[in-house]
Amino acid sequence: MGYKLKTKKAAAKRFSKSTASGKIKRGIQGHGHFLSKMGQKAYALAGSTFVSDADFDRVDAMLPYFNAKRKRTRALKAALARKARMANETTAKKEAK
Repeated sequence: MGYKLKTKKAAAKRFSKSTASGKIKRGIQGHGHFLSKMGQKAYALAGSTFVSDADFDRVDAMLPYFNAKRKRTRALKAALARKARMANETTAKKEAK
């Protein structure tokens, strides 16, 4: 039986889920409470965003069962395949003319 990877509990509380394309959702800092005194723009900005590409590997290592890297790799491969297919279709259309 293999070793089980442990999730960093502090990271699990800060990051909510990974999307189908492998992006990891996080809350926006500074918008947890005291929003009434901030103004409408700051209040509207409260919500969620995604982890940046620079921090993705570090966060993914802390959350081994999010499977974000596998989802992201799959999504990027699909995007590259779509791009290649589109390029082939456009060259085929140009040759047909």
